Amino acid sequence: MIKKTNPLPKTISVANVTGAAVFGALVGGTAAAAKGIRQVKTGRATKEEAALDVAREAGSTAVAAGAATAVVGALGLGSFLSILGIAAVATGTKYAMDSLLPPAKPAPAKAPAAPAKKAAPKTAAKKSATKKTAAKRKTTKKSTAKKATAPKTTAKAGPETDKQ
Repeated sequence: MIKKTNPLPKTISVANVTGAAVFGALVGGTAAAAKGIRQVKTGRATKEEAALDVAREAGSTAVAAGAATAVVGALGLGSFLSILGIAAVATGTKYAMDSLLPPAKPAPAKAPAAPAKKAAPKTAAKKSATKKTAAKRKTTKKSTAKKATAPKTTAKAGPETDKQ
């Protein structure tokens, strides 16, 4: 009698998926909180913006971790492949979630650019000097014509040479 085995598990543990989602929320929220505290201290964000960013990061990381655990758990992979699968699925899910949920505030620029200095207006002398040097560059380029060479002939030395 041949016994049929199902490679996929019959049920996915809801406790495992929930635990992964809670863990993802803690990790994502903690990282966002650390970033938000620094932004509030430097004045780049308000407390409300930082709190919204923490909530958004915690929620999207929780969804990504829970979804990854459910997908990889349904596949019934080994331990090493499960770790790789969770990382891959969670990364893709988090990327998709971040694309759907806009940030609370656009990312600030690193440093404001210094205003560009105005170039001094060109005088007539400078303009004509520029034109002369450009013309000189064009005329000083040597054009090398190919030399005409006569085809080389080779005479065989041997018994058939003409004797005079």
